[in-house]
Amino acid sequence: MIRIETFGGLSVRGADGRPLSGAVAQPRRMAVLAVLARAGERGIARERLVALLWPDAEEDRARNNLAQALYALRRDMGDDDAIAGTKELRLDSDRVASDVAEFRSAVTLGQDARAVELYAGPFLDGFHVPGATELERWIDGERRVLAQDHARVLDSLARAASASGDATAAVGWWRKLAATDPLNGRVAVALMEALATSGDRAGALHHARIYEALLEQELDLPPDREVVQLAERLRRDAPVAVVAPASAATLTPVTPSVPATPSPSPRRRRLAWAALAGAVLVAAVSLAATLRVRTAPEQRPSSTPTASPLAAHAAPVVAVGHIAAYELGARGALGAPLADLLATNLARVPGLRVISAGRMLELVGRAGATSDTSAGALTVAARAAGATEIVDGTLYGRPDGRLRLDLRRVDLATGAIVDVRTVEGADLFALVDSGTARLAERLGSAVPSGSVADVTTRSLGAYRLYVEGVRRYYALDLAAAERLLGEAVAEDSTFAMAAYYWSLASSDLAAGSDRMVRAVRLSVRTSDRERLRIRAGWALRYSAPELAAIAESLATRYPDEVDGHLYRGASLVMAQDYLAAVPHLRRAMRMDSLALRRATPDGGARAAACAGCEARGHLIYAYRAADSLAAAERESRNWIRFAPASPAPWITLASVLDGQWRQGEAVAALDSARRVDSPGSVAAQDAVATHWIFVGDYARATELLRVRSDNGTPAEQAEGLWYLAIVDRERGRLADAVAAAKRFRALQRATEPVPPRGAAPSSALMEAVMLDAAGRHRAAAALFDSISRWRVPTLAPSHYARSRAWTMTHAANALATAGDTDALIARVDSIARYGMQSGYGRDQRLFHHVRGLALVARGADAAAVEEFRASIRSPSLGYTRSNAELARALLRLRRPAEAVQALQPALRGDVEGANLYVSRGELHELLARAWDAAFVASPTAVARDSASAHYAAVARAWRDGDPSFRARADSATSRIAALSKR
Repeated sequence: MIRIETFGGLSVRGADGRPLSGAVAQPRRMAVLAVLARAGERGIARERLVALLWPDAEEDRARNNLAQALYALRRDMGDDDAIAGTKELRLDSDRVASDVAEFRSAVTLGQDARAVELYAGPFLDGFHVPGATELERWIDGERRVLAQDHARVLDSLARAASASGDATAAVGWWRKLAATDPLNGRVAVALMEALATSGDRAGALHHARIYEALLEQELDLPPDREVVQLAERLRRDAPVAVVAPASAATLTPVTPSVPATPSPSPRRRRLAWAALAGAVLVAAVSLAATLRVRTAPEQRPSSTPTASPLAAHAAPVVAVGHIAAYELGARGALGAPLADLLATNLARVPGLRVISAGRMLELVGRAGATSDTSAGALTVAARAAGATEIVDGTLYGRPDGRLRLDLRRVDLATGAIVDVRTVEGADLFALVDSGTARLAERLGSAVPSGSVADVTTRSLGAYRLYVEGVRRYYALDLAAAERLLGEAVAEDSTFAMAAYYWSLASSDLAAGSDRMVRAVRLSVRTSDRERLRIRAGWALRYSAPELAAIAESLATRYPDEVDGHLYRGASLVMAQDYLAAVPHLRRAMRMDSLALRRATPDGGARAAACAGCEARGHLIYAYRAADSLAAAERESRNWIRFAPASPAPWITLASVLDGQWRQGEAVAALDSARRVDSPGSVAAQDAVATHWIFVGDYARATELLRVRSDNGTPAEQAEGLWYLAIVDRERGRLADAVAAAKRFRALQRATEPVPPRGAAPSSALMEAVMLDAAGRHRAAAALFDSISRWRVPTLAPSHYARSRAWTMTHAANALATAGDTDALIARVDSIARYGMQSGYGRDQRLFHHVRGLALVARGADAAAVEEFRASIRSPSLGYTRSNAELARALLRLRRPAEAVQALQPALRGDVEGANLYVSRGELHELLARAWDAAFVASPTAVARDSASAHYAAVARAWRDGDPSFRARADSATSRIAALSKR
């Protein structure tokens, strides 16, 4: 049975559970099925469907469009009776099922739990049909009605669970309802009461704070009186925390003279939560609205290196907060280094979950106070990181040179002091070892072996430089960070984490690679968590196949750190398993509650490093690569909402809108990017130039790029020449394109290492591409092969294998065009071998592309089609040459409809990257031929108009090109005239 799923998106699946292709996958025709699914047994009039989907078309044409859509849908669904009726259309429920019909049935029958199970997210979430404004209004109305039904059944389930005394179930249902309506005071009170009844008084107070912050942030209103009164009652009735007595043999009692760590004022606390917890809840609501509730791998209990009593109950999640320092004299500031060392060492305690110092600095930085490491700021950051306890204290210098540290553990939910300890040591490292041992013993866990110095450094000077360098890194002061971290490595050349952050802060790619290799080599002497972080960063940078396993270990062992979940998602994106990456990236975004910049009072923005931003970037790319542009647009707009003063989300949105042919909106987004771009930045300029290339306005693109290529700095000139080569190729001026590519390579030569004999640097790639386009195929193949042989010693083997497989494939294309079949066959196994050494999914499939070229050369187009299909993972951001070769083979086999399906997503891709290797003019020409052939086989207005539109794009692109391209432009113009007479 065919199934239509409308909640959380729109998909149509066959009896085998796989998405249907063909007409069913086209947005307007999918919309027909969605409307019919919502209409249910009562059906919907043809006239209403026409008004929704073709409101601006002439009546006869609109009716004809609907008839064609219904015909194509019935054909591709494989059942002429799936859509029944003549004047009133409906789906045959015996042949087609839908979640929305089952949802309405469950609501009507009182099957509330089943209704909640079916409601996977808002109705048709992210689905968009360009130009169908009436349909958009209809979707908004139906979405509201269904969301209200969903809220009603959740309320019914929650009330029933509360009435029956099932506190656990009540908490679950009230939580779901709070996620759908986070500003509802009645629901907040009900959830707090259910949490308190279940024994989770701290959870109830935590929700009150989140509700209060979100209400202030979203509506600038005070919380409901009932919420405040309940929270006060819960605090008043809370049991008094009892501090365990210290052992006289090991501890010195904390004296009253020790200053208490100040807590933020109520007003400051509300503002902090509005920035931190509010963003967490918004992300959580977004996740709940789009994903089914399920037990994901990342939600399994974390494993620990050794058995620990902590595993017998819920282990606290600990953050290290402010360490005040007194009476240190010439020894200088030691509070920040001590806090960092303590967090590093506590993470070595088996079973203890500890927020890393870097994570704390990241959150403090993005709260808008990059230099504020006060108790209040660190407490807010600890809560945002998911900590349940914070360890803070006071450091004293003794007259005899020893150090004393008074530590205390504070429950973040209640503010109660859980434990106090005092330790002494000869130096900072001994002090941290003693403090860790006392805290581990109090928690009933094993004391980590060795010293913290064994996994960090024994140089206090190096550690001070490192801590300040990391703080500058998370404040995005990268120049200062690079200098400080370099000095730390100079102090101790074996300091692995300093080398790691030094590589991240590097302004030079080659230097960063050398530093990363050093960090990986030194990681054997770090703690388990830091070793995994270093190796995960290395594996992602160099497309190493080990990334998936490293990320799995990092996320499982340290579930409270965002890095593991981010790297998990990134590894799946790298493997091109795009949709599987979504839940991991969303979890990273949800954990990273301050997901971008926070506006400052003067209207500016303070920037800081942002794991959540990185996760969102991967997520948007994953949606684009899966050709799910509606979802990519939604995430881009969410990003803008969090960071309106950053150019990056506006540029990303413009690219997504271009892929949907919404040029006016894309230009508006680029205007916004230029307004907020920093002085001297060229990011927005590049985006504007690529937009004009994408839409075929080459005159505007050339005008922008000439200024930079002629008058800019050497780096700006090189960037301008790169894009000018693309413009000239798009216009069919190949001699000019080759010349621009050569100038680009010459400018880059001064900044690149001298390659070994017989090898060429990566800057020669554009020249090789343009030589191939200009018909100099053997010269291009030779240059591609030279590029593939350049191996930089400091780069990982996986990176070399990736480069080798990629450039050898380009050489194979050039040889295939030159007619050298024997050379193709010889390359297949080598490309397959190198591809499997890369962790990048595309590289592992490139040999299929080359095998397809060899089959084409033998005249075996049908077999070649299967190979080309096997090489494509992303239809829009993959290797576009595969789409083009697949379409050519399909056209030779007289299968034009399939050729159209292969080419249309490719035309939505970028103008560079993996899309660089076929010009957009060639894609338009192939699409024109495909639609033309489809029209000849079965004359329809759609096929004729589509063929004419793509022929027109060819004519515009190449009308001023080289003679051969002008001839193709003239041929396209002639064909438009011929089609207009049919």
